[in-house]
Amino acid sequence: MRASQGENAEMLVRHILSLVIATAGLAACRDGADRTNGGHTAPPAQASADKDTRSGEDGLYTMELTLPDLPPRADALRHAIDRYVDRQKRAFLDSLDAPGARDRAREIPWDLNLDIAVSARTDRFINVQVDGQAFTGGAHPAPIVDSFTFDKEVGRVVGIREMFADPDGAETVFASEARRQLITQLDDQDEPLASDTQQIEEGTAPGKDHYRVFSLLTGPDDKVHGLTFIFPPYQVAAYVAGPQAVDVPSQAFLSYLKPEYREAFR
Repeated sequence: MRASQGENAEMLVRHILSLVIATAGLAACRDGADRTNGGHTAPPAQASADKDTRSGEDGLYTMELTLPDLPPRADALRHAIDRYVDRQKRAFLDSLDAPGARDRAREIPWDLNLDIAVSARTDRFINVQVDGQAFTGGAHPAPIVDSFTFDKEVGRVVGIREMFADPDGAETVFASEARRQLITQLDDQDEPLASDTQQIEEGTAPGKDHYRVFSLLTGPDDKVHGLTFIFPPYQVAAYVAGPQAVDVPSQAFLSYLKPEYREAFR
């Protein structure tokens, strides 16, 4: 049985409406992606991973940025990461204004690479690591090593010293353990560390922001069982050695923690 003229018109209207709704949905998806790319404006409500790859003007540079999956309640962490990415991008682009920089970039294009990812989660914390580099025409790329630790209970990013009632005492413990491990590596028969005692002692000295970059050692109980401190190239060893990591178990510093953080560690 053939459809009447009125039925055909109704079917046509429904088809047009479905196309309009689908188009609106695609536009919303693109808008959400644009808000996370580069961290220029507020991110979408839901957590999403994002990779932003772009080429600069006249092929002078490229940028590759990878952002992490984060839960909706970690807005403060997301905003901190967005601000960090913006600072890195501005510093990178500002370097093109130096005398002769654009001519050098035309010969060998510059590059900014930031891989930002969740490293550890516990019942109290989300830890995010930054692993990247910026090539601006030097002998080799400049490494970018950083971290963020989000306290889910208070809803903000906390630094290493904020966790301790006696941060100086805690850093003295960190320094002792870091020096012990790194100095031992100097005598490694297979791969001796490209460093010396003086560089290690200076690069691990307490009270000089040397323990700002860290990740969490976690266990099956959803607690923190220790801290891994990451030292960027040049801090405790030569560039060729790359970043260095030192694990410090919780038992070494538990007594220095603030009371409100002791339940988060084992």
